[in-house]
Amino acid sequence: MPLIRIFLFFLFLGSSFLKAEPWHLVQFGKSQYVPLEDFCRFYHFSTPDYYPSQPIHLSNGINSLDFLPNTSFVYIDGVKHWLSFPIVERLGQIWISRTDLCCLFEPLLRPGMIPTDRLYRGVVIDPGHGGSDKGAVSRKGTEKNYALDTARRLAALLKARGIPVVMTRNKDVFVSLDERIRMASHYPDYIFVSIHYNQAYGGGHGLETYALSPRGSPSTNSRRLYLTDYSPSPGNRTDSLNILLAHDIHSQIIRLHPYDSDMDRGLKRARFKVLRENSLPSVLVEGGFLSNSIESSLVDHESYRQKLAEAIARGILTFFNQVNPQKKKALQKSFASDGSEL
Repeated sequence: MPLIRIFLFFLFLGSSFLKAEPWHLVQFGKSQYVPLEDFCRFYHFSTPDYYPSQPIHLSNGINSLDFLPNTSFVYIDGVKHWLSFPIVERLGQIWISRTDLCCLFEPLLRPGMIPTDRLYRGVVIDPGHGGSDKGAVSRKGTEKNYALDTARRLAALLKARGIPVVMTRNKDVFVSLDERIRMASHYPDYIFVSIHYNQAYGGGHGLETYALSPRGSPSTNSRRLYLTDYSPSPGNRTDSLNILLAHDIHSQIIRLHPYDSDMDRGLKRARFKVLRENSLPSVLVEGGFLSNSIESSLVDHESYRQKLAEAIARGILTFFNQVNPQKKKALQKSFASDGSEL
């Protein structure tokens, strides 16, 4: 494979917010990579000693990264993220894809550098399914009802903090995906949070949060690239905000299960229509598997759905504080399970 070393001035992938900096860009197959050494220098991580096929821990005093080269996920500040492309060992070095550099690491390591032209002030809450579409089913209930109940609880929490809320449905009715997107388009200074519960045959355990796949990268659950994956979509205009919102929410919901690390199935990428065609910063939350008897017994209880709503609300407030620093004083209060302020 020919080695191409190019000095970049970080305008690739539209990421002009990355300051001019010499980077070494290398092509492996159809993907482009930068060396870990450059990454560490830019984000002020100490460059680790290189031992082939050994786990790597990075820390700069503010953020931490943990990963195993040649795998497809990384822990960022203890939160599991699935990569668009694996971190690889090649030519005696470790390499990070420029897609993940621009659409994952940069927004999370430097959220204050995300360019935005508006003040985000409200939330479109999207309870999944509804009406004839039951979604996942447990022994005692259905996804459509649990998602609506969780959404109502989330709405109440946010309204209590003065945050405007719009529900794509507030009763048991079917709402098409196109209609959900159309409704969201009327609120350009809102974010979009879709709430679901999961189902899998033959197993399934844990919490997942989804953000839109960056252009030209595969979805986590398929790992295959299709021609349509290279097409631009409205949702990719807010790639940085999407992943920051997803990280802030996912880092809160996994805290509901501090003694079960397997509950963190990770922050994943997908091209769900409500993410792909949505012009708002958007995420989709999967609050547990109704096909899992242990998890469904939790979701069946109102107290668990309340805790999940509180965790999502904390993530939303964290996001608003990061992208709207002038509103920090108004949004700094958090939530406790008994409704009191923390």
